[in-house]
Amino acid sequence: MARLLRPFSLGFVLVSLIAGTAAADPISSRLAPGEGKRVTVEVAAQTAPLGMISPNLYLNRCTGGCVIHGGATSDARTQQSSIPGPGDYTITEFASEAGMTGAAADADWAKVVQCMKEVYSPFAVTVSDTKPAGGASYTEAIIAGNPSEIQLNGGILGIAPLAGDCSPQDNVISFSFANHHGGTGQPRIWDICWTAAQESAHAFGLDHEVQFSDGTSACNDPMTYNIVKPCGGERFFRNKPASCGEDTIRQCRCGGSQNSHSKILAVFGAGQSIVPAPTSSIILPADQATVTKGFTVQVSSGSARGVAKVELWLNGYNWATQQGAAYGGAGQPNPSTYALTAPANVPDGVIDVVAKAYDDLNIETDSTMITVTKGAPCATAASCLDGQKCEAGKCFWDPPAGVLGNDCTYPQFCISGQCDGPDGAKICTQDCVVSATDSCPPGYDCISTSQTGGICYTQGQSSGCCSVDHESSHAIWVHAGLGALVIGLVLRRRRRR
Repeated sequence: MARLLRPFSLGFVLVSLIAGTAAADPISSRLAPGEGKRVTVEVAAQTAPLGMISPNLYLNRCTGGCVIHGGATSDARTQQSSIPGPGDYTITEFASEAGMTGAAADADWAKVVQCMKEVYSPFAVTVSDTKPAGGASYTEAIIAGNPSEIQLNGGILGIAPLAGDCSPQDNVISFSFANHHGGTGQPRIWDICWTAAQESAHAFGLDHEVQFSDGTSACNDPMTYNIVKPCGGERFFRNKPASCGEDTIRQCRCGGSQNSHSKILAVFGAGQSIVPAPTSSIILPADQATVTKGFTVQVSSGSARGVAKVELWLNGYNWATQQGAAYGGAGQPNPSTYALTAPANVPDGVIDVVAKAYDDLNIETDSTMITVTKGAPCATAASCLDGQKCEAGKCFWDPPAGVLGNDCTYPQFCISGQCDGPDGAKICTQDCVVSATDSCPPGYDCISTSQTGGICYTQGQSSGCCSVDHESSHAIWVHAGLGALVIGLVLRRRRRR
């Protein structure tokens, strides 16, 4: 099936075709003319189990030109592809931005290879521009040439096979037409890498993405089509659920949402990211400074992969979190400055301050600790918060130890950071969705605290109901004995089958 989309007005358009079984006619005759064309032609599902998918990803620059044999079958080992029609097609060698081969192209190629290695490094995938020897199976990413060389129109930068059931495929070829990419310098390298990452990942069963579940654009994931919003830089398979689509949200080909990181992880298993962990350093206040109520800590943090969040830890506890900076035309600014404000109820005393920075893989870096003083150092725990101790002038909580179901009196005791329950019978708990099946572990009910949300509570032990104050959005627990008047929302209990 084909769908003609509005051409983009930007300098280039990333077009990924998902090709299927070969037809007797050239592929160009199956496509409507014009730039901005996006086509989906599915291939048959493979029956090979995940463990049979080769972890080898071969990047082919087509040195001296490479010949592709079009037809009904696909086998990278013999350069067979079902994407073009029957016949032989020559792909020209990877060229520099000036269209030259030689030293300039060698330098650009090395950058593309390094980018692809970084993008795939979190997975147990071997990325190389040397073809595996001895007849070993592999996935091939041709990164060279122009779309016209396999009879495609000029609006296409990449084409790859995608199984109808989103299963990964082995011994198939994707095409990323590097010589058709515009731009100069590092942005061109990132764009070529973006295309090659997306096209190669189609072979592993990945769909296109348009928006993350938190409402932000998926423009920093290589599976994106989103180039309307400025969002450049190096793109990585993000560990975030996303809605599928090209320009607008649509149903994912295989249902649900797509987490591109988890999808590839399920195929190959975990590798070791070669992208350095985020940096984190405290700019202000200075070490040994005196601070006041609601003081702000300025943090400098950056990462080639991007910073997902920065946390403010005071005396060993996380008091504030700020999401990573927005992405612009050159990616996320590296480094970026974050301003985290300590809540007003942070008790007086000596305070050890640490800023923690995370990427989307939860790889984390601590800043060098500084120590500040707010008001007078504590003398006893009486001037501290519930559950805190006072030592050396510092109010602090012990590290959380409470697991789901443990009795608690304050949230910082619980590993989840949640201590709640009806009738004052509080336990360490976690969020749940009232209408969802199996939203809580065995032995727990999901009791409502809002229209749709709730907390997990010991099954059969909840004797109260909850009323929601809609003005304050705080849940109010109200005792409900036999025959008592039910106030507000009636407790909705879900029992496991």
